[in-house]
Amino acid sequence: MKELGRATWTIFRREAAAQFASPMAYIFIIVFLQVSTGLFLFLPPFFVYPVADMTAFFGWIVPVLCVFAPAATMRIWAEERKENTIELLLTFPVPAPALVLGKFLAAFAFYLVALASTLMVPLMIAWLGDPDGGTILSGYFGAALMGALFIAIGMFVSGFCRDQVTAFVLSFLACGAAALFGWSVFVTILEGSLGVLGSFLRSMLGMTVHYVPFTRGIVETADVLYFLAWTALLLFLNGVYLEGRNRPNVHIKFLGTAALVAVVGGLFNLVFVDRSLARFDLTENNIYTVSEASKDILGNLKVPVQANVYISPKDKMPAEFKTLERDLVDKLRELSVASGRMLEWKVVHMEAANVLGPTKEEKKDDEEKSLEEWLIEKGVRPFSVRALREDQATTQLIYSSIGVAYKEKPEEIIPQVLPSHLPEIEYRLMSAVFKLTREKEPTVALVAPYEDVVIPPHIMQMYAQMGQRPPQRDDPFVMLQRLLEHEKFTVRRVKFTKDEPLPEDYDTLVVVNPRSLDKRQQWEINRALVEGKPTFLAVQNFRWDYSVRGQVANISRQDESPAVNDILSPSGLEIANDILMDSNHQSVTISNPSNPLERLFGGGITLNLPMHISVNPSSMNREVSITNRVGQLFYLWGSRLALDEEKLDERELEVTTLFSTSDKAWTVPASYSLTRTNFQKPTVTNAYPLAVLARGQFADSFAGRERPAWPPPEQSPGMPPQELEAWDDEPPAAPLSPNPGMLILTGCAEMFKKGTLMRGNLDFFLNSVDALTLGEELIHIRSKKPLDRTMDKPSSAARTFWKFMDMGFATCIVIAAGIGRAVLARRSRERYAASLRRKD
Repeated sequence: MKELGRATWTIFRREAAAQFASPMAYIFIIVFLQVSTGLFLFLPPFFVYPVADMTAFFGWIVPVLCVFAPAATMRIWAEERKENTIELLLTFPVPAPALVLGKFLAAFAFYLVALASTLMVPLMIAWLGDPDGGTILSGYFGAALMGALFIAIGMFVSGFCRDQVTAFVLSFLACGAAALFGWSVFVTILEGSLGVLGSFLRSMLGMTVHYVPFTRGIVETADVLYFLAWTALLLFLNGVYLEGRNRPNVHIKFLGTAALVAVVGGLFNLVFVDRSLARFDLTENNIYTVSEASKDILGNLKVPVQANVYISPKDKMPAEFKTLERDLVDKLRELSVASGRMLEWKVVHMEAANVLGPTKEEKKDDEEKSLEEWLIEKGVRPFSVRALREDQATTQLIYSSIGVAYKEKPEEIIPQVLPSHLPEIEYRLMSAVFKLTREKEPTVALVAPYEDVVIPPHIMQMYAQMGQRPPQRDDPFVMLQRLLEHEKFTVRRVKFTKDEPLPEDYDTLVVVNPRSLDKRQQWEINRALVEGKPTFLAVQNFRWDYSVRGQVANISRQDESPAVNDILSPSGLEIANDILMDSNHQSVTISNPSNPLERLFGGGITLNLPMHISVNPSSMNREVSITNRVGQLFYLWGSRLALDEEKLDERELEVTTLFSTSDKAWTVPASYSLTRTNFQKPTVTNAYPLAVLARGQFADSFAGRERPAWPPPEQSPGMPPQELEAWDDEPPAAPLSPNPGMLILTGCAEMFKKGTLMRGNLDFFLNSVDALTLGEELIHIRSKKPLDRTMDKPSSAARTFWKFMDMGFATCIVIAAGIGRAVLARRSRERYAASLRRKD
């Protein structure tokens, strides 16, 4: 073994010195650097939509390596055979395994140097944003393993070739096939033409399926073993061929050995491709590991909860769904072990064909219902997905649902579980368990206005011609109600009128976009705060109307007049009455409402105004679960919050800022008429709070006044008109029962309308309601997902600097290393020549 190690080290030093002595090595490294970095920076516009994430970079490494690895290995054996030096090499007292290992390690070291030349990219991302270091480390580790496998493939192919070009082409095809056979899109195409053969080839030869987890921050032992095993098998075959190439019947012996190795490798793939061994989660906050909150929820159960996976068999699934059962079972098994077996699970295979048979009327009386028919009544139904069959795109019915049962309560069904839902499956499971274990569903009182619909005259004529009645009102906040109902909250939508005040029994009050609150409405919100009702309050001071005439957009301001500062200011909180602007903003496209074609097919004028504020994760409070992993927010036309520290201290209110503007924000007095000058960033800018969480005893802004009974008592036939007027004008307040409470206050309501309820806005709203109503356990679970790492757009100077550093400076280092190596080699030759002259 020691002799093998010394021989391997000798060959490694010889090959590495020969590689780095050639100018082609440095050219290869520069090309690798320029292509891989350039694809990441410029093909997706990184500097236009900057995200502190390198997943795209590691994705582009695969096709780049399919070219780089064959180019780096094509000469290893082909050149030796072409120059007839391989026979001389094999006569050296060096065993064939040492030759193979030495050359492989030299080529692998060369690849690692090329890969290290790209380290300026994570340095740039760390400087500009907040990347996940564990995911980057895992991605580089996976890229190293994949490079080792591709180098082994290139060496293996090069051993059969005399011509370097032939070796390059064959190695490129082999590496490309290994990458394609693991790519779900390609496997889907193969299945459409070849049926199950596509999945078989994926299981036997697919490499990408083992590489992708590394790019997500997961180091799966089975995937590491896959790369190491196939690299070792290919190197073994390389050594077998070299050692016996001049012996009798070498081809028959080699083919037999190769067939045996292929069978062993294929069996290894079939055993481990859909099985999880030890797994290491390197992501920030361990997003792929069971959270402590899940352990607490399950650990506090008195009896185990039952999870049933209703899913189609693997052979009935499209290619991209074939690993879904394994992934779900792995997650359920992990939850079960982490909770001390307080979660029990089983898989129920179901086929859509069993519900497409005879109808109830066609069945005989003694014919029993199938399992699928029984479960339809529970809500377990098949759904259609797209699939390729015989070169045609078709739809296929499959089952993929999870049922959660606890005690005697009805089973809670999570319908249509897709592969894209896997990052949030833990939250959906725990949400179902958490709410099943509650005595009653939590109630949310939702106060959100409806809006009148303004329809142009020509559209009114179209409705009249079709005999249809035009819509009278629109509900811009309908998605909030649907989201809460989807999360199993009981939602009571309150009009907040005299006839419909706030209900007496609710768990959380959600008030969105209040307008011109009268005294009675102010008193109702004041009572909720003083008596400790958890409250979410989203206020809009201004909204802007954009009208398009030709190619000109006119901007006019509309005051919402929420009248909430009268309630909040005694406690030290206010919505500032100025116009907020931020350099970090988004563009909005405005179409002409009188042009139906423009609205249908797109178009219009794009306005890039600083009132369209974008709040990136870098401006969010990472210490609070509500905003810990929330993505980018669209804070449209929002206002800043003004905090009176003296009043807050007097009330002993604990106020935590949830998110703020960037430090490049400024304000314009509301009395100003906006001009182009107002839209330009001033010299002095600041960061302003946009949302806060306040805890403690809130001040009673109606203290000292009595409130008459409302609505009128049943024994009173009615309330005198003068009392009604007094109620609207100056409602006295009855004595309240003060209790500490919680308030989440934000100065923007437009962000929760159905047109702007993007992913980050949605997560912030649900996290807020969960925190106020249920506590923070579910938020910790929901936050375990890949974080939106959108960064502030760098300045022009920063973009130029980092483009140079990533591609120019790194290239200069490689060139300098090559020149330094050449100078050292030249000096070494001169010293050697001088020593020979001295001997003469």
